[in-house]
Amino acid sequence: MKKKTNKNNVVIVATVAIIAIAGVSIYAISNNDDGMMGNNNMMNENSSQQASSSSLVDKNSADYKMYSELTGDDYDRMFIANMIEHHKGAVDMAKLAQTNAKHQELKDMAEDIISAQSKEITDMESWQTAWSYPSSSGEMMMDHSAMGMMADMGQMTEELKGLTGDAFDKAFLASMIEHHQSAINMAYPGQTNAKHDEVKTLTKAIVAAQSSEIAQMKQWQKDWGYAN
Repeated sequence: MKKKTNKNNVVIVATVAIIAIAGVSIYAISNNDDGMMGNNNMMNENSSQQASSSSLVDKNSADYKMYSELTGDDYDRMFIANMIEHHKGAVDMAKLAQTNAKHQELKDMAEDIISAQSKEITDMESWQTAWSYPSSSGEMMMDHSAMGMMADMGQMTEELKGLTGDAFDKAFLASMIEHHQSAINMAYPGQTNAKHDEVKTLTKAIVAAQSSEIAQMKQWQKDWGYAN
């Protein structure tokens, strides 16, 4: 009787072990599938973000064509000089929004623009010194298209000064979307064409941040009845 009982016990233990192993295998496969699905979702999200950013680039614009033909020091020198002035124009417009805008959302975005772009101006000015590039004013004189851009930005700011409420918000959104589009066109080639890693990182940040802000501003145009 004892021998038979021992055999039964061995069978039971073996059966339990097989079930346990099968359970662990199923759990591992399930977790692996979940992990793969998570990774695939992240990859799809990243691909979607990259596609969204690249879709905002106007490759037919004069800005894009000019900067896409520059590489190395030539790109970095011209980009830094002109983007400093470009950022200063955005900051001037954003400061007006802090007092003249109707919607708090716009005032909050204006604060973000002032904070982010003021820091980027400081960084770029330090790079000009570190890399022995001429100051923005000197480089700007070499770029006639940039001089036209600066005139346009100055006109945008002047036109906003006399506006308040809905009239300001509508004009500000239209102008800042155009302004951001220009920055994206200038920055996009730098992700591959720039010499310095600092500039590559900055151009990627500008494309990502300003693409997101354009999407938000276009949504506000619809929500607030400003869309044409």
